[in-house]
Amino acid sequence: MLGDDHPMETSLAARPPAAIDRAGQVLIGRSILVVDDDPVMGKLYSAGLGARGAEVTVAPSSERAFELLVSEDYDLIIVDKSLPGLSGDELVRALRETDQNAVRPIIMVSGHADVAERMTSYDAGVTDYVIKPVSMTELMAKVSALLRHGDALRSTSSRATREEQDSARDRLVERRWRPHFQPIVRLADLAVIGYEALTRFDDGTNPELAFDTARRSGIGPELEIAVLEDALHAAAELPGDSWVSVNASPSTIMDPEFDRVIAKATARLVIELLETEPVGDHPDMLERVASLPGQPLLACDDTGSGWAGLRQLVELRPQVVKLDRALVSGVDKDPTRRALVSGLRHFTNEIGALLLAEGIETVGELDTLSQLGVDLGQGYLLGAPMSLADIHAGLAATGVAPD
Repeated sequence: MLGDDHPMETSLAARPPAAIDRAGQVLIGRSILVVDDDPVMGKLYSAGLGARGAEVTVAPSSERAFELLVSEDYDLIIVDKSLPGLSGDELVRALRETDQNAVRPIIMVSGHADVAERMTSYDAGVTDYVIKPVSMTELMAKVSALLRHGDALRSTSSRATREEQDSARDRLVERRWRPHFQPIVRLADLAVIGYEALTRFDDGTNPELAFDTARRSGIGPELEIAVLEDALHAAAELPGDSWVSVNASPSTIMDPEFDRVIAKATARLVIELLETEPVGDHPDMLERVASLPGQPLLACDDTGSGWAGLRQLVELRPQVVKLDRALVSGVDKDPTRRALVSGLRHFTNEIGALLLAEGIETVGELDTLSQLGVDLGQGYLLGAPMSLADIHAGLAATGVAPD
């Protein structure tokens, strides 16, 4: 509720640049719920936090907040103390009684500066307290600190066990994996023009699980670089002049060892940026990719899966845009999906990028994507991931000799 003539300081010029950068990096892609009945305050929160990359939802009442929290998950909640009906303190107390909101960061905003009022809110369960008129600098610093603290707690709680660490280390040291390659097809004529390099572990461990365990064991980049080295060595024997798409996390791309490995590639490379960590933690990513040996192309994955992914498109300006499987699945039967794909086709045309649809599994999906002008396709309908030996065997069966 608006309790002052000037409830929020909105000047950006007065903010310490370092504090802005730290807050901005943490806020990118974060989901924040603001509970405030004053529409002006809602717009100010949306503008201030949204400008730094956060996705802000405003609920005008406690009742509406409850409705949103049933179906949506938020990284942090900002609550005005003087809400009509169920007050801010009452809302916080009720939220703390639910399992999903028991430890969620909640900031109370109030025009009451006296200790008794603050203690009432802390007793209700707020994580922090901001006094009106609200300084956006202070608010962003508090939001940033709480989000970082939550990230650190999750990181600690998800740290790999000793057994997992040993298993991950053994896979790396003994290189217990085999490169596989899934064809990437030009939809206009169904010609194979490239391959995505994938990994299959000898013990049958799911690749996503194996890489996740390695990251939680502190050897994520080392494993990524090792499998990349083997994949590029095998890719030298792929047929024709196919380009090769490889997956890498932001931290791995920033590793100097990454340069040494990709410098050995004989095929044209496409680097597919993994979303294992916020790209905002590496603000010079675009310059880094541009300086890599061989000038590889950059691809953004899971496009259309969320606001953060769309923001990443604008900031990184990739040469290849991969449609999220959620947009591809059933696109032939859903006009909404077709409209979204059509819009992204227009976007990639404007920026001169290729549009690649992954996870194509039906003829209907393939035909619809071709009609919408999608450039490239990938999926089990067009070809499953195969070892190099299986690719050569398939070519031999059709009478085509590998180059």
